[in-house]
Amino acid sequence: MIDSEIHLHPGACAVPRFGRLPEMSSSTLARLSRGSDSREFARSLEADGAVIVEDFITQGQADKLSTDFAPHLDAVDWGNSDTGVPDGFHGRQTKRLHGLLARSTAFGELVVDPLLATLCDRILRPQCREVRISTGELMHLAPGQEQQVLHRDADSWLYYPRPRPEILLSANVALTDFTAENGATVVVPGSHRWPADRKAEPGDETSVVMPRGAALLYSGDVLHGRGANHSHEQRTGLYFGFVLSWLRPLENHLQTNGAAALEKAPPPVQRLLGYTQSGFEVVP
Repeated sequence: MIDSEIHLHPGACAVPRFGRLPEMSSSTLARLSRGSDSREFARSLEADGAVIVEDFITQGQADKLSTDFAPHLDAVDWGNSDTGVPDGFHGRQTKRLHGLLARSTAFGELVVDPLLATLCDRILRPQCREVRISTGELMHLAPGQEQQVLHRDADSWLYYPRPRPEILLSANVALTDFTAENGATVVVPGSHRWPADRKAEPGDETSVVMPRGAALLYSGDVLHGRGANHSHEQRTGLYFGFVLSWLRPLENHLQTNGAAALEKAPPPVQRLLGYTQSGFEVVP
């Protein structure tokens, strides 16, 4: 475990993010194998706010997820959104799905991934006893989709302003190749340590080019956004994020998945999705 001196209190100001001062960020992101030491992932997340896992899932897992989600994608319109967020942000040439466990049991296998559990222990658990899945989302981009405005996912919790300790750790899994032409995610390395009012300048961004089966792991405070799809192909990414258990998840998993799907899930998956009889956290 990385030592942490984080103590939450109202109005906290100078807050160490991972228990020690971050290293200098780089203009490109580290690319690691999932067999790498978890401390390497933690160091890259510290320095850049994001890291690429080249072989996060197998091609068989990607096939299973893609096959399971395909009929549900076919059933929704382009530009669909059930969150109330303006479609210019979510994308008019993008399809989005929630309630992913009900659509594919393979999603449950991803959220209990041992690498992610270890990183949550290192990065989030100093601030909480447990973590929850804030939301799971499938994002499917069509040709012609424009670039998304850069944003920080952790700003969804507006009443917990920056500077703050890490509250969200996210994964974006490539179910197709992510290329600079088809809308690969854009990240601003090091921006998780910027003042809240600092804006990205031209040249600060890097395109997260990665093959099918790879994943981008990133801080909730790093600036990022969907890239523009200038290609003739469609791009699909599977997102899910871990949040401190005492913050309200963005997705109501009982409503989006339904009780039947949650009741069939293994207990660790149920707990991550908040399907428990008690609100008390498990004491380590």
